Amino acid sequence: QISLQMAALYTASFIFPASLLRPFGGWLSDRYGPRVVTYGVFISMMAALLLLSSPVQNTLGLGVYGFAVAMFIVGCAMGIGKASVYKYIPNYFPKDVGAVGGLVGMLGALGGFFLPPLFGFISRSTGSPQAAFLAMFAFTAVSLIWLHLTVVGLRASERVATTSAPAIVQN
Repeated sequence: QISLQMAALYTASFIFPASLLRPFGGWLSDRYGPRVVTYGVFISMMAALLLLSSPVQNTLGLGVYGFAVAMFIVGCAMGIGKASVYKYIPNYFPKDVGAVGGLVGMLGALGGFFLPPLFGFISRSTGSPQAAFLAMFAFTAVSLIWLHLTVVGLRASERVATTSAPAIVQN
């Protein structure tokens, strides 16, 4: 129920921060570390996506402008998150930065290619446009849980490695 020009403007309010905030995300990741930034990105996205996935958006007072603000938040988080993910690569794969960076880029491109039609399919098959946001919320939640479990596992293996290392005796 909005004009094509307004729809394009709302789309741009997602696309521009998702693209232009990568340098800021890199700066944040350099300053605070990629894990903290990525956790923040996932939590911010989940909060906005939860609002967007609600079938009672209008009763929540979201409306068109609230929808645009929530999508802007998702776009900002995605832009910042792109850089934080790339910051992980040299930290965890220092000998394979090029290969892993290429793999991450490929997965991002495939996601950008396959997810929009998938979200369209989900919306059409459920009859609910909010279902796509619910799917994105679920995908983000699984990613956050996976990240957390990986970090916990890495920390545990680091503790085991440091406690089982032989002590150096100085004379």
